[in-house]
Amino acid sequence: MTESVDGSTPPPQTDEPAAPVEQPVPTAVATEGGDRGGREGASGADGDHGKRDPKQIAEVINLFYERVSTQTIGKSGGRGKATRRAAIGKLADDEIRAETRYYCRPDGYEEALRRLTADHVVILCGATGLGKRASGINLLRAVTEGQLVVISAVSDHKDLSTRSYRSGYGYLIVNRTEVDRVDDLDFAWRTVRDQVRRAGAYLVTTTVVPADDRVESVGQLTWRRPDLRAVARVHLAVRDFPEDAIERIVGQFHDECSMTDVVAVMSRICDGEKPKAALSKLTETSARRVRDWFDGHKKDLTSVLDVAALALLGEVTHREFESLRAGLEVRMRQHGVTRSPAAGGRQKKAEREEDDLDRRRQRLSDEGLITERWVAGRTWDRRVLSFRNDSYRRHVLRELSCRFETPFWNATAEWLTEIVAHGSDAEIGVGLALLAAADFDEVEHSYLTPWSKGLVRSPGQVTAVFILWAMCLSEDTMPTALKVIKQWANHGDPEQRWTAAMAYSGEAGSCDPTQAIKQLWHLIVASAKGFEQACFAMAALFDTLLDTDDAGKVLSTLERQMHRVPERRVDRVIAVRARRVLAELLVMRENRHRVPVTFLYLDKYPERVADVARLWAEGIRFRPHRSLVLQALWHGLNQLGHISDDPLGMASRLGEALVSALPADEVAPFYEDLRTVNSWRRGRGKQDRSPALVLLGVVGRYYRPRQAEKGMV
Repeated sequence: MTESVDGSTPPPQTDEPAAPVEQPVPTAVATEGGDRGGREGASGADGDHGKRDPKQIAEVINLFYERVSTQTIGKSGGRGKATRRAAIGKLADDEIRAETRYYCRPDGYEEALRRLTADHVVILCGATGLGKRASGINLLRAVTEGQLVVISAVSDHKDLSTRSYRSGYGYLIVNRTEVDRVDDLDFAWRTVRDQVRRAGAYLVTTTVVPADDRVESVGQLTWRRPDLRAVARVHLAVRDFPEDAIERIVGQFHDECSMTDVVAVMSRICDGEKPKAALSKLTETSARRVRDWFDGHKKDLTSVLDVAALALLGEVTHREFESLRAGLEVRMRQHGVTRSPAAGGRQKKAEREEDDLDRRRQRLSDEGLITERWVAGRTWDRRVLSFRNDSYRRHVLRELSCRFETPFWNATAEWLTEIVAHGSDAEIGVGLALLAAADFDEVEHSYLTPWSKGLVRSPGQVTAVFILWAMCLSEDTMPTALKVIKQWANHGDPEQRWTAAMAYSGEAGSCDPTQAIKQLWHLIVASAKGFEQACFAMAALFDTLLDTDDAGKVLSTLERQMHRVPERRVDRVIAVRARRVLAELLVMRENRHRVPVTFLYLDKYPERVADVARLWAEGIRFRPHRSLVLQALWHGLNQLGHISDDPLGMASRLGEALVSALPADEVAPFYEDLRTVNSWRRGRGKQDRSPALVLLGVVGRYYRPRQAEKGMV
């Protein structure tokens, strides 16, 4: 019997789940230039798990990738999702080459290499931006030529001491966060070290936590960034920059500049950009510009509230911004942050009225942080407010965090909660994720915890997921986000477990597929109510992972659980729930061409046709879902022309594999039922050479001789 992650046993149940709904919820979109209230998400969803539509998960995933991910991490892929590698898993050769090509060893590198060679484990400690990840990759490449693998940042000591390491492999944990409390920390690390060393592998862990004096069994080194002059010389060698020019460039870097920023500047200069232009894009330059603006507006709270509102809302139209910002000002007055305008004399009143009439122009003044730009809409271009530099947004939030006390943040929390209550908001999620980088405690206390528990029902939970997904897009905040989701899945209340399931189905699952599959399966088998949402989330995770090499892990998990030996009563329940996940997966077609996701997987991995056929065979045999599965199969076959250059060949190969996967006594019913579906969906008069007819022909070549032997044909 499978145990849950925390060791508990799933409750025995014999009730078979209802069949999945065939028609998915359409992707929600905001009104063109419209009111932010009542936009994305199912704002009227009931807080009861039994009444909530699990298909909302697909809606939420699509919305995030449409609105946020493609703008944040790169160009959209063919399915409307940004294509990028998972943060957890095997490192590709080109990634390793990029990190080793110009690497300069900082002080302490040789000591770290010595400890790694001797102990097979070393910990690099220090703030973000020091180049610890690049150092970890270079250390591992110095001791082994084997595959390098990134492990989840939320792996606890038990996970690390019991996992199977492969000889000659190098393992890296980036910004590891403690998820377990151990009495003897040195013993815990010694156990990890012994496991890694016995396997002949190597492990480098980076962390922002200072070295712990209690740990002696593995090396802990306080890391420093490399000499920037050496870094500049290596990068600019191809441009033959003179030494005095390199000195001038390096002199522009401040202590707060991260290695990512430094390398980005060098790359732009190498690509032909002038040093002055490349340096102007430094994060520290933007941070200083924002800091100076705040210093010059200490007594101008009206302008401060403008930039605060924009930083939290993201790009908005003038009307939308002014309507929502008015609500923020009301909340600030209620909490005593601002005062109601004093009566004053006629002159002061006239000045205030004049300022109000000229407010838009003042907001967009050349010396300010805010500008306006035109963006393409679905039907027409829209004029929106935005920051002059995209990086200003996170720097504004950091300055607000440093300068304002609790009343300001209480007012802000009430304001945002009121907005989100009318509909989930991906851009607010991004804004709060940026705030989390400066003050995670505030975000957790005022937003993540209450919203995940259903304070404003489904819209709050969806926006909490958006916050965590946006945090996953940054290497600095991703470990914290994954830790929060894992905590909700294992120890949260029912509402938080639902929120965790939604989170694992999208960007969080893409970052750490193994952990997401493990936790979702725990939610599927351990939930007495609401397991349907976790089942759909697992299917949605497969869709999310289609652009990676990890989608197959979902399929292998399902096959293993569907065919578990029924030694106990609960094993039947687990097998039935695995088939529920399978049914959701087979009918899911949340993509541009409305093609079932298994067909997209088959198009990418044609050599795995037997694996895909076994899944369809299981779905066809499971009678509660048979009708929907057959209709999904027919629909997928007749949509193959949208994704394959050889749709008829793919249909033929799938037919051959299905005949092999189905038991002999199931082939005849399958043939007759699919033929009935084809007649019903296409009409009896149409007999063109469609992929569905090709597959029926393949199955028929096996079916008819068998029937003839029985004297039925």
